[in-house]
Amino acid sequence: MAYKTFANGFPLPASDLNNFLMNQSVIVFADSAARGTAIPSPVQGMLTYLEDTSSYESWNGSAFVGISNPGDITAVTAGTGLTGGGTEGDVTLSVDTAQFITSDTVTTSQDLIVADGASSVTRLGVGADDQVLSVVAGAVAWADAGGGSMTLLSTTTLTGSIINLTSIPQTYKDLRLIIRNYKHLTPASNRAVSMRFNGDSTTKYYSTTNNTFVNAEFSSTSFTIAPNHLTSISQGLVSILIPDYANTTTVKFADSIGIQNNNENEYGSTNWNYSRSAGFYEEADAITEVNLISESLDFDGGTALLYGVN
Repeated sequence: MAYKTFANGFPLPASDLNNFLMNQSVIVFADSAARGTAIPSPVQGMLTYLEDTSSYESWNGSAFVGISNPGDITAVTAGTGLTGGGTEGDVTLSVDTAQFITSDTVTTSQDLIVADGASSVTRLGVGADDQVLSVVAGAVAWADAGGGSMTLLSTTTLTGSIINLTSIPQTYKDLRLIIRNYKHLTPASNRAVSMRFNGDSTTKYYSTTNNTFVNAEFSSTSFTIAPNHLTSISQGLVSILIPDYANTTTVKFADSIGIQNNNENEYGSTNWNYSRSAGFYEEADAITEVNLISESLDFDGGTALLYGVN
């Protein structure tokens, strides 16, 4: 059907009115039923608008069809990590947040993200200085570095007759006790340093000193960890290892090695005394307290440094 331009004064026969006006106009109907009643015999190319579906449709010779141009896309399907999609109308695709790690999972600088299931994650906060990422009880966690690393638990000045190192955490493999620059109020041959555990002063301690390691036969209320300190010079140094201290099924053992000032000789120089001693505590309790005892007289200086060893 041709397109015709009318000029002023042109006659308007019925055929022109039907062909160039009615058939080439957009005819508005409430719905397709109203359209069928009004146009029982549509002409190919006739254009209508249906208010109920807000759609334009044209007669193609056998049916009214939509005049939109959908191209060759018949559906939009949401793939992995997406939601939404559709087969008609306006289609929206959205990110499926359940398939991704969102920024609010972490809250603090240096946070790590750890899987806690097949499809879920959790936040692991940053560890403390010198810790390493490890596996604890089957889960990823920060832990103190292995290989014999030591963590200082307490620093105590030696004064009085007994020093109590209490509230020892049970999270390490061994304990290491360093006694540095210790001396007694009056140096003498009976000024040794001994040790107890958990404040227990009963006769459950067996000890050996220097060359008598094979015969730990006598029991006492403590065991010796450093021999006599015979001068007023504060230069004694002792290192004590207490292995497996948190175990609750075996007796406890301590191994001590050190060097102490002996008496000054006739030339004014200092003699040194090397010591090695060991002992065990006949109880299977975990050690939560270490007691250092100055034999006979009080300590007159020095420092006890207690370390946890991994």
